[in-house]
Amino acid sequence: MAHAAVAAAAAAAKSERDGRIRLQIELGQLKRRTQLPDAAEEALPTLSVPTVGLITSPYSTRNGTPRQPSLVPSARAILVLHSHVPKSALHGLNEFSHAWIIFHFHQNTDTHKSRFKGTIKPPRLNGASVGVFSTRTPHRPAPIGLSLARILTVNVEEGWILFEGLDLVHGTPVVDVKPYVHFSDTPVNHFAPPWVAREQVNDEPLAVSLVKFDVGAREELERVHAALLAKLGKNRAAAISLYSTTEGFCEFVEDNLSLDFRSTRERSDPKFTKYRVTLCDIVVWYRFDEGSTVVVTGAEALTESLAQPLNA
Repeated sequence: MAHAAVAAAAAAAKSERDGRIRLQIELGQLKRRTQLPDAAEEALPTLSVPTVGLITSPYSTRNGTPRQPSLVPSARAILVLHSHVPKSALHGLNEFSHAWIIFHFHQNTDTHKSRFKGTIKPPRLNGASVGVFSTRTPHRPAPIGLSLARILTVNVEEGWILFEGLDLVHGTPVVDVKPYVHFSDTPVNHFAPPWVAREQVNDEPLAVSLVKFDVGAREELERVHAALLAKLGKNRAAAISLYSTTEGFCEFVEDNLSLDFRSTRERSDPKFTKYRVTLCDIVVWYRFDEGSTVVVTGAEALTESLAQPLNA
């Protein structure tokens, strides 16, 4: 009876949290459409910008999504242009190696607020605060992001671009795409604070020393991937289409877990002993051994009971 009561309470708490988060996101979306500030606040200057397309990404939630582009080299994503955008807009883009993607942080839960905190606590600083404009946090006064990605394929006839190394959540609305131009986009005398550049001096605070699989875990991951791929058909909007081989998908899982994307609370609270990340609608379970070794323990297809809130 006690176990049943605990399970029921946990399910009720999850349902309440999921509902609250969805309402926060919907309120933010409604407020952007109507452009109505809070009654007690001064009207905010706003700008309505059309979008050019949507991203198909292996990251269905923010949990497990890289915090910067290029951190997971094998992370692929497809931008499919909206029908109102001429496909000819892609002509010539294949002559560039990389592109800047300007996008909207559509899964933020605080966009309904008229006031924003001026500081944020980046995971690399383990609790220390810096100004929002000194970070890449999605929680910004204007929730617009900028990412740099490698261009793999440009299909002008069908109107899509395949990127590599992108850090965007599935369904991200894209505002614009601009080619990366080396002579103007790479400053000569650049610098950054030590907490940003730690990986350059072999002092990456979120580094994982090794990613390995428990007995049978890799085979389980391959079976789930193969089963989902068999159901795919020609649906390019399905994230599983980004990885047509089990070898490629397993490599992506390893790349994704090679940096510690857990929150500061998850890393410091001893009650967390196992973790999960959802990639291409596959739930990957893992744990940490000996501090910085990640062990993949299993995998299963995403179900409603395992679904996380949109911003989990």
